[in-house]
Amino acid sequence: MIDKLKIMDWLVHGGHQYEFFKTGPQFYCSKLNGDPPAEGDFGRPIFSSSRGIYDLIMIRAGVSPKRYNKFREIRKIPGIATIQTVGRHPDSSFSLPMWVKCVVWNSKVCMDNNYKNLPGRHHFYIPHGFDPVEFKKKNIDKNGRVLTVASVFRRRGSKLGFADWQHVSNTLKNCDLAGHGDEDLNESIGTFPMPKLCNLYNRYSVFLNTTTRSAMPRSRGEALMCGMAVVTTNNYGINQYLKDGHDCFFADNKEDMVKKVNLLLNNKDLSLELGNNARETARKYFNINTYISRWEEVFERALR
Repeated sequence: MIDKLKIMDWLVHGGHQYEFFKTGPQFYCSKLNGDPPAEGDFGRPIFSSSRGIYDLIMIRAGVSPKRYNKFREIRKIPGIATIQTVGRHPDSSFSLPMWVKCVVWNSKVCMDNNYKNLPGRHHFYIPHGFDPVEFKKKNIDKNGRVLTVASVFRRRGSKLGFADWQHVSNTLKNCDLAGHGDEDLNESIGTFPMPKLCNLYNRYSVFLNTTTRSAMPRSRGEALMCGMAVVTTNNYGINQYLKDGHDCFFADNKEDMVKKVNLLLNNKDLSLELGNNARETARKYFNINTYISRWEEVFERALR
């Protein structure tokens, strides 16, 4: 039974792991330095510093092999590796042990381009999944402003399209930015815990995603599920799910971003239509139930 599994994991990317901790098993989790998660780290995992008996262990980029190897000194438990968006090759800092036979990707494009570099494994594509009850559309007045959610935005600018976003912000003068590590930017409005993000998305008129090397930034998925009018870059196969002019506007350069955002800000009916369609698309393709069922398949395969 999935809910009886004990999994050792590491808190390396709280946003990506938020839904993962809803999949059912009992999670024992620590930060990279070995400390327990803080109270604000969603509170889902159970922390254990002991060398307990686990059924599975998660292998994540940034975790030293010494940390997970110590759990296998007692028992040769199977592992599951997760790989986020990569370029031409898997992250060079991610050394995948040969005993890990299951690899989960959040980008089918990246998986198709890179899985041959990791032979002898079972590869799975699982995009983010969001709870439509948690991230819901509310009938509240919009504030006529543009929202982007991106943490450590400037430092990760080459991946997240910071230069394009800054051009849009400087041009429109009505853009706000949520996320940690952005305090040096005038547009920053701070960080928001998961339960409060729904209200944030529902207050804003347009969501702008400028990412260049991120397969499915979870903030875009949250915005879609909340029924926001979304302007987004078109990459990593997102056009397999979204249709330009139906449930979003695609914009791959700063000039188009300004044009599409202005179009939505000045046409409330169009903005409402795109937002309603966006929610239906998100409910269809990025639903938490589908996400959980896909992860259950991975758990079962890893335990064979």
